[in-house]
Amino acid sequence: MPIAQEKSPPAQHHKTSESSQIAQWNQKKELRRQVFSAGMKLRQHTPVYLSEGIFSQTEKKNQIDHINLKSIEHFDADTIYILNNNDIAKIGMQKYARMFANQPRAHVCIWDFDNHHQISESVNFALFSDFYIPCHPHNNETYAQMTTAMGSPVSAAVIQWSRAYLEEHRDHFLTITRDTEPLGRHILHPQFPERNSMLERLSEHFKHVGAAPQTYHGRTELDRLDEWAAHMSHWIIPTRNDLPIRAFDALITGGVPILPASLKELPALSALQEHLFYFEESDLENPKAVTEAANAHFCKQGEAGVIARHELAMETSHVDIRVQEILAQIYGHLSLAN
Repeated sequence: MPIAQEKSPPAQHHKTSESSQIAQWNQKKELRRQVFSAGMKLRQHTPVYLSEGIFSQTEKKNQIDHINLKSIEHFDADTIYILNNNDIAKIGMQKYARMFANQPRAHVCIWDFDNHHQISESVNFALFSDFYIPCHPHNNETYAQMTTAMGSPVSAAVIQWSRAYLEEHRDHFLTITRDTEPLGRHILHPQFPERNSMLERLSEHFKHVGAAPQTYHGRTELDRLDEWAAHMSHWIIPTRNDLPIRAFDALITGGVPILPASLKELPALSALQEHLFYFEESDLENPKAVTEAANAHFCKQGEAGVIARHELAMETSHVDIRVQEILAQIYGHLSLAN
């Protein structure tokens, strides 16, 4: 079991005891939900806070604002929090779990970017949240055994530019000269050797595909935008078959993503299919063929295609859209019959 707290599930010694105590813990969380739901009906507005970091480029509007988890020691009552697992990691699970347990009148949702490979951490997030939303359709049967308050997967999205910034610089990436060489610089992680090997193979064919420096996120927004907008096509290599954010970064800057065929049926891609190219493992022997096809598609569509991809991604694949999708699930969960 996860972190031992006075108000958290006690230590377990065998499966029957563990299942029983998980059930008791979920009963406590259900009581939290009922109390919060009843209070919402009496309030005109319920504030919503998004954790700074993953949500830093979201729009502040109505009751939605940002919160820096490092700057607070407790959650406020009568408040909805939408937190990303990466932002929680910055303060540590011990502090977060204490904050969660000590404020039964808050409603805390965790959007977990790493449920596809960090299983033990994700189990903790599923347990220590009022509502748990995975990012990927992986291992969710495991998390469903930990919590009765789990939503449907919500895919990642563009997080490095705000929609206002992209609108302001729209003409910039419409007029930039595009390179036929694809872009595909990924930060390498030692726990994903298969992905690293694939990127190494591709780097032998393309000078802009391969390892990215760790300093990427320290660059200016415009510098990063220029890099993305300067290419017609983009190679996208996932970790453990997840759907990378960079697929949406490519689209929103007008480029054509090249994705593994194994991702084709993911719901988050269903509305984007006409703008996507896919590769099989065998295509890595001659990756220039699929790249040339993607570039030909880009050239055929011209500026109209850049605009279409950008506008579609703005409408479907920015983090602002994901916040609304998450809130819809939270409100649906809170409005369950008490």
